[in-house]
Order: sequence, then C-alpha cells, then structure tokens
Amino acid sequence: MLFNPRLNSSIYMNVTKPRVLIFSLAYFPLVGGAEVAIKEITSRLDGVFDFDLITLRFDRSHARHEVMGDVSVYRIDGNKIVYPIKAALLALKLHRKKKYKVCWSIMAAYAGFAALFFKLFNPRIPMFLTLQEGDSEKHILRRVGIFYPLWRLIFKKADYIQAISNYLADFARRHGAVCPVEVVPNGVDLSKFQIPNSKLQINPKVQNQNIKTIVTTSRLVYKNGIDILIRAVAELKRFRALSFRLQVLGDGPDRLKLEKLADDLGVSGKIKFIGHVDPNLIPHYLSQADIFIRPSRSEGLGNSFLEAMAAGLPVIGTDVGGIADFLKDGETGLFCQVDDPKDLAEKIAMVLSDTGLSKKLSDNGRRLVEVHYSWGPIAERVACIFNQLITFNLKLKTKILLATGIYPPEIGGPATYAALLGKELPRRGIGVTVLPFRTVRNWPVGIRHFFYFVKTLHLAWRHDFILAQDTISVGLPSMLAAKFLGKRFLIRVPGDYVWEQSTQRFGVKDSIDDFQNRRYGFKVEFLRRIQKFVVSQADIIITPSNYFRDLVRGWVKDKDKVVTIYNGIDLKISNSQFLISKQISNPNSQTLKTIISAGRLVPWKGFDMVIEMMRDLPDWKLVIVGDGPEREALKSQITNHKLQDRVKLLGQIPREELMQKMSETDIFILNTSFESFSFQIVEAMSLGIPVIATNIGNLSEIIESGVDGILVEPNNKEQFLSAVNKLDQDENFRKAIAEKAKIKAQKFSINNTIRNLVDLLNQKTWN
Repeated sequence: MLFNPRLNSSIYMNVTKPRVLIFSLAYFPLVGGAEVAIKEITSRLDGVFDFDLITLRFDRSHARHEVMGDVSVYRIDGNKIVYPIKAALLALKLHRKKKYKVCWSIMAAYAGFAALFFKLFNPRIPMFLTLQEGDSEKHILRRVGIFYPLWRLIFKKADYIQAISNYLADFARRHGAVCPVEVVPNGVDLSKFQIPNSKLQINPKVQNQNIKTIVTTSRLVYKNGIDILIRAVAELKRFRALSFRLQVLGDGPDRLKLEKLADDLGVSGKIKFIGHVDPNLIPHYLSQADIFIRPSRSEGLGNSFLEAMAAGLPVIGTDVGGIADFLKDGETGLFCQVDDPKDLAEKIAMVLSDTGLSKKLSDNGRRLVEVHYSWGPIAERVACIFNQLITFNLKLKTKILLATGIYPPEIGGPATYAALLGKELPRRGIGVTVLPFRTVRNWPVGIRHFFYFVKTLHLAWRHDFILAQDTISVGLPSMLAAKFLGKRFLIRVPGDYVWEQSTQRFGVKDSIDDFQNRRYGFKVEFLRRIQKFVVSQADIIITPSNYFRDLVRGWVKDKDKVVTIYNGIDLKISNSQFLISKQISNPNSQTLKTIISAGRLVPWKGFDMVIEMMRDLPDWKLVIVGDGPEREALKSQITNHKLQDRVKLLGQIPREELMQKMSETDIFILNTSFESFSFQIVEAMSLGIPVIATNIGNLSEIIESGVDGILVEPNNKEQFLSAVNKLDQDENFRKAIAEKAKIKAQKFSINNTIRNLVDLLNQKTWN
C-alpha cells in the first residue's frame, strides 16, 4: 500500500517525528531542478518528518543557519572540493544530538560523497540516494576520473535509490547499485501553470499574433544544445511564410559564445537572450509562447519540458536520457535528431504551420503532466520509501550476480525478467548486480565469451550466487567462473538454445519435442553437449513452465534439481494508466479494429502466416513489434501482398510503449511453434486484450481455450480466421474472455515469482 503522509501522520502523534538529514551541494536561494524537488517534497511531508539540510555557503550574505519553510538549513564555508568532508563532519556532530533516521543524498556527486562518509561512520542509518544528474554518462565518468572506485561506493552503499528517469535507474545499476532502484520523477506545480483566458503579457508592446514565439528555458551550457537551436533558426530562413522570434531564458558560461554565433549566422535580430529569470516568472513567459524547444545532448529527465507541457505548449526535444519517459513522438511532442539543426528546423516549421498538430501535442502534453507528474503523489512515493527504510531498515543479506544475455533497453522475455529481478529482489533483502552480455558482444565469438568469463570472475567473488539466464552465451562462462570461485550456480533455462540455433543456422526443421530424441551433425551435437554439461553443473535449474521442466529433466541425472517458477510480470501498471494513454494519443477516435503480435522475428514465431491471414481480413490492421533475422523477408512479403497500408513492422520498442500499443488494439495474436513462456501474452491478458495463441508448449498452462483466450493449431490460418471472426462478432464472448483473462494474469505476477524464488533459496541448505 502506498504510504500516505496525511493518512499516516497520526502514528507520530505525541512522539518525536523521524528526522531526515539531507545532503545537497546547493539550496535556495540558488534554484535548480534538484532544489525545487527538495522544497516541493519536504513541504508536503512536514506533518510526518523533520528535515535538516547541509549545503554549501556560496555567498557570504547567506545565513550559516536558518529555517526555510519546513527545512532547517545549515551552510558550511569553503568550496565544492572540501564540501564532502566538512558536510560529513557537521553531520556527525548534529547526529549525536538529533539522531537521524535516514540520510538523503541529492545526486551522486559532492553530496553523494558526504552521505557516503556519514554512512561509513553510521552503517545502521539507511542511506537514500536521489539521482538528478543531467550530464551525459561520459562527462560524469570523465569528471569522476581516478576517484571512480570511491564514487562507485556511493551506489553500492545506498540502501535505496530514487532515479528521476528510467535512464538514470539503468545508470545506477550499471555502476554498482544492488539496492532497490525506483523511478520517481520530478513533478510540476500545476497551480503555477493555469493558463488564463487572457494571457499575461511580459512586454505589452508585442501584440502581433502573427509572430510566433519560440521559447527555451535552459542553462547556457553545451549539453543543452542551444547552439543547435540557434543554427536551426538560421535554417528557418527557408520557410519564408513563417514569422517568429526566439526567447532564450537562462544564463550560463556559454552565453557570449552563443550570442556571437547568432551574430555570425545573421539571426541576432530573431533571438533575444533574456538571461536569468526568476522561477516565479517562467510561467508568464511560457504562457505567451507558441512552442518550447531544447535540443539536448544529454538529460536526466528534463523538468523544463514538463513545465512547458503543463503550460500547454507543444514541445520538441531529442531522444536522449530521461526525455523518452514522457515525450512520445507525434503524441506528446516531437523528437528531433541530436546535433541536426536542419531536422530541428523542419520540426519547428511543421508545428508552427500545422495548428491541428500543435493543438494535439499541447493537449496531450498537458494531460500527461496532470496524470503523472504532479508533486502530491510524488511526495507520497518518497514518503513511502522513507517509511520502509525507517520501519524495516532494509539490509541485503544475500547478493546475486545476474548473468543475462539481453537487458533493457533490449527487449524480450529474458530482458524483462532480468530487469524485474533487479528491481524486486533487493526489496526482499537480496542484492542484484546485473552483467549483460552486450558488454562484450562486439568481440568475435570465443573471445567475447572469454572476456565475459573474466568480467564474471571480477564481480562474482563479492556475491553469494551466480544466476545465469541462458545456457551458452552467459551460461558457459558464468558456470566456469562459479566453479573456479566455489560459488553456488543457478541457471534459468527459458528455452532450448541449441534447437533455436539449429533451426536458424543448421537447417533443422524438426519441432522442439522431436529434436530431443534425434541426432544431427557435428555442430549441433557439439552445442548440445555443451548445453547439457552447463545445465548439469548447476545447483538449481529453473524453468518457466511445467512443460519445459519435463523437457529439461531429460538433460540431467538429478531431476529434482529442475524446478518450475513461472515468469513474473509487473502488473502494478494498472489498466487505467493505459486507458489514459489511449485517450492522450487519440482522445476523439473510435476504436480501431487492430491486431497486434510481438516477438523475435524468427521462423518458429510464424509471423508470415499472420501476414498472409491479413489478405482475408480487409477491415483489419496488423502491428508487429520486434526484430530479428526474418525482418527483411517479412517486409518483402508485405510488399508483395500490397499490405503496406495495413501491416506495420515497428521493430523493437520499449516495454511501456508496447503495453500502450497493446492497450489500443482489439486482439493479440501469437502464432508460435515453440514457447517456453510468453510475457506478451500475459501482459495482453492483464490489459483485458483478447488473446489468440497456439496450443503448444506451456501456453495451455496460461490460457484455458474458450475461457480466458483461444488456442488454435500452429500456422492453421482457417482456425485463426475463425477465432478472429468469433471475437469480432460475439461481443458478449469477447467481454467474458477479456475479464477472465485479467483475473488469470494475476497468477503470473512478479510478486508470486519473487516469493517462489526467495523461498527456493531459503529452503536449500548452502554449505
């Protein structure tokens, strides 16, 4: 249950409120996204927690100690270099008197080092780290330099990490985080962005409504790409019908350089550098603008975008960092290419000349911010984390090294599973370090496996278990590392890797069941021996279904080592969220008759038959999500059948976008000849999307045909067509299927998976 500070404040009546110590290099009157976040969150949690904050005294006019709103602020003299030591010493002194329950670091930089030093002297005080970093990873690592091992300790010693974007969550895991990492974005104070009927005018003399105003609110530094925006303004000379001006709100070290660039390009008359603007005035500037742009080179989240969207402006940005969390191209904004002023100019012209598109982006953006980025719910989520840390004081009793072939942003079942384990296991006291195979994938075969073995050796000695996600690519090197170090080795076998490779590379046509009992050429049998050897060396073998458990038991002597743990799906994302997304993307449209299918584009997934079927369904559209070796063949098939207008290959897209696409369709289809477990089927069922799938493998363990889905024979076009028509024509049947599917999907929740995995580890005796 979400911790609501207002509902739970009564538990602290008549007792001292828990005191939280905040480390932040800067604080008011210096204003940035991090400082605003602290203020907005602490002001909403005053009834539950007391807050002290240690910051740097940048100006002698700033008091050494004062109470600002709900925060007691302590400022120390010195510079950034000495801040971590002096802040930690002051914190130790204050702690002797005030007895802090949580220390909270704002960013993993100077404040992070201060919190780390405090944590080393007070290991029982939970350390909460908030990642607000906006610089690129390359820039951060260059700045950290030789202090990287010490900097990495910030992530390793943290007890809980809040990342304001998925990009920063992955960043934390890449650099050593084994604690829970939760995405809790920054928010927007919507009350400041209520658009009046008559817009406030900063300059009353400017009344010409034909002149469009482009605005950016940016610190004038390289990462924000204002130089690209200025070059785009020069490119807009090609669009003679457009009359516009650019207002640049903000200051920074690059200002003189940018002003000179505008002069050199002959566009200084179109651009006004306004300089620093009081944050309270920014809503007024946004209210009179027509479009917001920031062509960032890196971005932790992009709060300026959210403020512009809250003000009802269409926005244009780049697909970098955390921007992709909220900007959906063509729906809540437009993407432009990084460092490409021509592309940016074309996108600007598109929005300024198309009032329909501008209104769509404006309305969708405002609605998105209202639903997902208001400060109240965000403060409650932070309070929930504080409550968990104080109540349970989470300690990692066990550490697992997770060796995985694919990992987000790559898509697929193993990637989803790995990400969920990394998020959920630390909540149960099991730390997770993820080692993706992509770190070595660019090397030749054999060499890449050796390098992966070395990387596993380097990491595994600090862990209790190694859990491998496949049998060959990561399974073989991680098994050898486990044996070398004497670590317990678990392997999850989601499929028969040798059979899959044999059908793609060696011309094998047999089904997976027939494959188990037949013999083939040297290459196939060599791979099969390696696979069986790796699996036989495991202490526990995990399979995602009873069907596959029985198959894998044929590979080993000790059949009791093979257990079933169904793959877990994160079902916390409610149906209502995607219904809202659907309204955002097309609020006035009628429901379209659309089929969606997803998976790796390989022969046994049968996408060719699904495309063929569309020739008999002229009133339907088909969307296929995924990538793989069959992509070009499928594109040719679509072209040959002249189905380009009704069949789309979207390639790989993030899971959240796939879920949204599914929520906007009418039927999910999976025509597969082999499946150990299908995440996509369960996700579709959880959204109430009727599913038609093949009656193979373990799919009958997920779907009861005619009750919560429909099962047909693989590649049987007539049965698929009959099932589609049944769902299309029988509304009562379709609704019944959808409702029961939602209920069945709960059986495969991540909570059940994690509980079963933890129970398995606890039940075994590891000597």
